[in-house]
Amino acid sequence: MCGRFNIISDPLTQLIMEITGQIFPVETVYNIAPTETVNVLRNTEGGWSLTPMRWWLVPWWSDGPSNKYSMFNAKSETLTRSRAFSEAYEKRRCVIPASSYYEWQEDEQGQRVPYLITPIGQHGFAFAGLWERWRDHDQLVESCTIVTMAAPTGMDSLHHRTPVHLSLSEISGWIDVNTSKADLGQLMASQLRYPLAITPVSTFVNNARNKDPRCISPLGETRIVSADMMI
Repeated sequence: MCGRFNIISDPLTQLIMEITGQIFPVETVYNIAPTETVNVLRNTEGGWSLTPMRWWLVPWWSDGPSNKYSMFNAKSETLTRSRAFSEAYEKRRCVIPASSYYEWQEDEQGQRVPYLITPIGQHGFAFAGLWERWRDHDQLVESCTIVTMAAPTGMDSLHHRTPVHLSLSEISGWIDVNTSKADLGQLMASQLRYPLAITPVSTFVNNARNKDPRCISPLGETRIVSADMMI
């Protein structure tokens, strides 16, 4: 799954420029949690835009924002048959840029240890996402979710799910509403596009209210997970 991630301004601005050909400055945030505001890349008739959205999808047909059901991640395997996600999957796919994300694992003492997952040789992650627009009279909420896949070999020891992260060459296919379901399925296949670094970090990040650089303070050796495919 992906329940926390961060944004480091300079490298992520470079990633966004590689994707869009435009400069969209972003603010550094070391600890982003569900229901908080995230940056979402969309490509509409007017071109690329970077839009702040609520990270917890609110279906357009729902009664409005609610935390009753977990909507910050969407399983790739069930998108086509999910009432909550199927229409957004068909019509409103997006990219959610991130510098790195966090995952937790219990140690031998039963303590939850946070790990920082960072792409190697890249300016950041381009997470596959879905977005939605909910309206009620004068209220408008734009929201998003991160699509997840079964964890590839090397990542499954940390968690059984990982976010779908796209290579630069795959982004146009993900965004294009005319891309076939078969091709979309390939984009969501359980594979790593590039190597990842996994580093244990301070439990300071466990509290979502903590937002400073201590969230990424390393507390142990980094493990490298090799890529499944060459980009």
